[in-house]
Parts: sequence; structure tokens; C-alpha cells
Amino acid sequence: MNKEQLMELHQFFIHVYKELVPEDYRCPYLELYKKLDVKPHHIHRLKTEQSAAIFLLSACIASYIADNDDMVPKSLSIKLLENAFRYLNTKSKNFNDIEKYKQLIEKIKESGRK
Repeated sequence: MNKEQLMELHQFFIHVYKELVPEDYRCPYLELYKKLDVKPHHIHRLKTEQSAAIFLLSACIASYIADNDDMVPKSLSIKLLENAFRYLNTKSKNFNDIEKYKQLIEKIKESGRK
């Protein structure tokens, strides 16, 4: 995908998130999305950052749906979050606590196995 398509997809996921997920729902990945500080209209940001933002938003959406519908496995949000980590620049000053999020994934995986 080119950058413009990623930006459009990012905007689409923001729209889906706002329409589907209630404001009082606390997604554990939304904090990381906010730290990324990438908006769809940020044309100066890297494609990898746009991709990470898209995966983080989709992980939040999947997490909400999995919490409210037994047809969607909780592991879907974990896979989307893992994909987001592939695109995050771990050397960025905004992500000096990225290990905390990786540990969060491990805890969620462990609770899913029980």
C-alpha cells in the first residue's frame, strides 16, 4: 500500500472505532496508540508509523468485539497488537516502556490459556 492508502485506511479505522466502541470502554492498547501520536492527516509520518496506528486501532476494535461477542476470539486482538509491534520503532523516546506492553501481551495470552 502506498502512504495515501494507509492514511485513508487509518481514517476508516478511526471512524469504525468511534462508531462501534463506547467512550467508557477502556482498551489497554489505546494508551499506546495515543503515545504513537500519529493521525491520518500526518503526511510527514512514516508508513510504518501509519501501519502501527492502524494495527493498534484494529486491536482495540477486536478487543471490544471479543469482550462482547463469543464468536470473535480474544486472540485476534493479541495478533493485531503483535503486528503493531513489528512496525513500532522501539528506539523512539515515546516507547521506552515498550517492554511493559510486551508483558501485557504475555499476561493476556496466559489468561486465555487458563
